[in-house]
Amino acid sequence: MTGGELTVYIDFLCPWAYRGAMWLDEVARGGRIQPAYRFFSLMENHRTREGGPAIPVWEQESPVPGLQAFRAAIAARSQGPEAGDRFRRELQLARHRDALKADDAATHELAAQRAGLDLARFERDRLSAGFSLLAADHAQAVAAGIFGVPTLVWPEGRSYYLKINDLIPSERAIPLYDAIELVHRFGEVVEIKTPESEGTLAA
Repeated sequence: MTGGELTVYIDFLCPWAYRGAMWLDEVARGGRIQPAYRFFSLMENHRTREGGPAIPVWEQESPVPGLQAFRAAIAARSQGPEAGDRFRRELQLARHRDALKADDAATHELAAQRAGLDLARFERDRLSAGFSLLAADHAQAVAAGIFGVPTLVWPEGRSYYLKINDLIPSERAIPLYDAIELVHRFGEVVEIKTPESEGTLAA
């Protein structure tokens, strides 16, 4: 496949999305793909599946986990797609590698600094950013039948939700992608699933 063809839905709270994104970053560095990351709120997904409040999580007055991380990522994107992607990676690393809180302003500032953003502009944009992009991305994901993250979506509409229980070494990143892309060519295959176990259920 060529660059720019893959869309990946993530939530900053999710360790599966973190490991998937780190793997795809390695594949991108190899020149094989240029993923476009979009947002899918696990908390909104839980609300709709479990019969929560009638309004979306991004319209609720009480704090909802993950929303401020999305807000910060939306603000970072105002400095351009490359800056936004650098921030996406740094925020995921801060949350899942460094065990920092995904919704804290201090974590966002650190991620913005590591990503090389204009910090003054980032802070202004973070305070004023709304959730229209999150709402649009999430609605598109739901319309496509997406239920979790990370989900990889190809242009023709086929998608894969996958769990990676450890970071993929750089030398194995492209072979793994090639294996999944090969299966992707077989439209007859609609599901591949291993039995759940203690190891695969661990977040």
